[in-house]
Amino acid sequence: MKELLTALEIENKSFAKVLRGYDPLEVDEFLDSIAESLHDYAGRCKRLEQEIQLLDDQLKEYANLKNSLQEALLMAQRSADEKVNASKQQGEAIIAEARAKSENILFDASREKDHCMREVNQLKKLKRELTSEIRTVLSRFSSLVEPVHEEEYSDQEDS
Repeated sequence: MKELLTALEIENKSFAKVLRGYDPLEVDEFLDSIAESLHDYAGRCKRLEQEIQLLDDQLKEYANLKNSLQEALLMAQRSADEKVNASKQQGEAIIAEARAKSENILFDASREKDHCMREVNQLKKLKRELTSEIRTVLSRFSSLVEPVHEEEYSDQEDS
């Protein structure tokens, strides 16, 4: 995969001048590399969104698992009431451990989701910044091309 362009590289890019302005091939190659970079950023965003969706699905599974565990814990608690004190203490220990595990699983999943959301937001911000910078570069290019374009028309009218 080709190395991604940075905003500084785009701003500092200079084109060789030819008889009537910049070399169109060089400009096209540069714009192609910008387009490739944007495509890569879009791919990254899509992959992160898919990862977020996967984590959301996992979080739902963990919630279902938690509900199932809570139901199982209630049944264990009822049977523990019917048993002797020793059995009751053992059942309560199992319940406490299961709750701690389910809370840890939910906490880890939530933390991972938050991390992914931050990354997605950072990528969206980067995309906005890159889009703005590309528009600036294109605006500068357009302002350079317009005088040349007007000169071509005036040269043709003089002929």
